[in-house]
Amino acid sequence: MNAAENAVRRRGYNGFSLDEVACEVGIQKSSIYYHYSSKSDLIAALLKRFSGQISSFLEHVADTESRAGDRLMAYILETRSLIEEGDSICLSVALNIDQQSLQAKIVNDLALFHRINIDWLAATFKLGLQDGSIIDIGNPAEEANACLALVDGAQLIARAHQNSKLYDEATRLLRSRIVGANAKDIAH
Repeated sequence: MNAAENAVRRRGYNGFSLDEVACEVGIQKSSIYYHYSSKSDLIAALLKRFSGQISSFLEHVADTESRAGDRLMAYILETRSLIEEGDSICLSVALNIDQQSLQAKIVNDLALFHRINIDWLAATFKLGLQDGSIIDIGNPAEEANACLALVDGAQLIARAHQNSKLYDEATRLLRSRIVGANAKDIAH
């Protein structure tokens, strides 16, 4: 699963093969087919696992960070970690690029994944209006959509140029809106 996820995050759905995953892991391709009947079944399982990981992350941040600014910073840092050194992107971004090649169920699961992120971000911006830890907030739902588009786009530009610092530059304005000494910023 990890090898397959890394391959998709680096090369997209259309850019990776089960042969290369089997070779990297040191198994026969037939061993993958023992567990997954197709490439699409493997992708569905990867997205389910990734969605669970991100949902757990969002719940953990909401439970441990009381300030909206600290929640938003945690989100920005988590999405940054997915680009590694600029050669990888979030699994959902990679799959969305090749969405026309995906089965309808996977496309629906991607839409649900994005809805979960948007709802969490909207709640974070709403809290930011209340606690003042994020400045210049407009409509929380619109802020959430813009934030997700920004971090996803920042990942794409960092991968396109194989330079993780471009993520930092793209998110700098968003990070500058976070108020307070507790906000952990990117040191780059």
